[in-house]
Amino acid sequence: MAARHERGVIDVSALLSWYAHHGRSHLPWRQTRDPYRIVVSEFMLQQTQVDRVLPLYRAFLDAFPTVGELAAADAADVVRAWRGLGYNSRATRLHALARAVVAQHAGLIPRDRAALLALPGIGPYTAAAIRAFAFDESDAALDTNVRRIVHRVVLGIEFPARASEQGLDAFASASVADQSGHDWNSAMMDLGATICTARAPKCLLCPLHERCVAAPLDAALLAVLAKKYAKKSAQSALPFERTNRFVRGRIIDRLRDLPKSQMISLAQLQHDLADIVARDRLSEIPAIVNALVSDGLVSASERGIALKTNDDTHHVFIKNPFLFRD
Repeated sequence: MAARHERGVIDVSALLSWYAHHGRSHLPWRQTRDPYRIVVSEFMLQQTQVDRVLPLYRAFLDAFPTVGELAAADAADVVRAWRGLGYNSRATRLHALARAVVAQHAGLIPRDRAALLALPGIGPYTAAAIRAFAFDESDAALDTNVRRIVHRVVLGIEFPARASEQGLDAFASASVADQSGHDWNSAMMDLGATICTARAPKCLLCPLHERCVAAPLDAALLAVLAKKYAKKSAQSALPFERTNRFVRGRIIDRLRDLPKSQMISLAQLQHDLADIVARDRLSEIPAIVNALVSDGLVSASERGIALKTNDDTHHVFIKNPFLFRD
């Protein structure tokens, strides 16, 4: 009689064996241990799909192949190179990180967790990912997808949640073997993307199913429970075209198209976006420009508006929608 496996345990041996045969090892950031390239990939992959990142990752590294060259680049050029990725503030944070690494660490991205967390744009998740993927440290980089797997394997179906994020992180961290951080994290991310998905898990194909408390999952039941426990914010319920993020993106795209050193008036910016942005949102553009100024993406002065450059030492907030005219 075959031995019964203890349930509620992440079978690391089975996980890594599955990854060796089925993992997405072809991804370019999986084929390097260069900390700089890992950092670029982590910033790009935040809230952005892999297929969208792939060509832009390569193009960005062609433009800025080292952390020193990124640090020396003009901030506006970094934002221009970020076109197509969205969440443009990630570009300014990545640029600030590169400058800090050059100034504080002689151009070498540190391995130490505390040193990483002290850098601009680095939080606990990104620090863990850099340590795991670049240095093979036994850190667990836990995002929503990986926490979902941990919850299902250790505690059962995730609706309702039976542990806090901190509790799930502790379960995960305890299962990462020494010097297996790269493959453990890669495997868990791939498993969440292809097998143990949120809505249609393929339990019979999962390397963890024998010890998984939730397996086998009924997709229909999962859908009912997910709907029951879903909490949608008013902003997320809006069509994307009516969100601040959409308007911010269109403003940045218009400023990207300006020749270098050229600025645009607020009135012209509103005119240029009139066919793209909903009419009732055009009056909000001054406030959104001010937010972009605060985020370090945009520079505003009496002469007009442009992407922020390294030479910009001050900025002006728009008080009157008609402050800048052609």
